[in-house]
This record gives sequence, structure tokens and C-alpha cells, in this order.
Amino acid sequence: MVGARIARYRKNKKMSQRELGTLVHIDQTLISRIERGERRVTSDELVQFARALGVSVSELLNEDQVKEVV
Repeated sequence: MVGARIARYRKNKKMSQRELGTLVHIDQTLISRIERGERRVTSDELVQFARALGVSVSELLNEDQVKEVV
């Protein structure tokens, strides 16, 4: 699930949902819903998440590629 991978990368970077939300211009409550799988991510948001987390879009989409981010 994309939301769980976003959460994993965010936590690896020791970033709060609020900090990530600020970077992608999305409210923290929506970040929480995305990470729990209660809200889908648009393609534009996916690009913003990838940039903010320093990963590629394909890494967010591919469950097998989740890695530790430094």
C-alpha cells in the first residue's frame, strides 16, 4: 500500500506527519488518512511525496524497493 510506504520513508527520515505535510502542502490529518489507507493519493501528490522524501515515484509504488533512507 502506497500510504504505508510513505509512512515508512517518512519515519526513516525522522520526519513528522506535520513536517511532511508542510513540504507537500497537505494538512497533517490528510497525511494520516493517506498513511492509514483511508484516502488515495493523486498522481500529483505522489510526485510531491517522492520529492519531499528524496525517493522516486517508482520506489513509493513498488513494495519490494522500500529501503532505509538516510
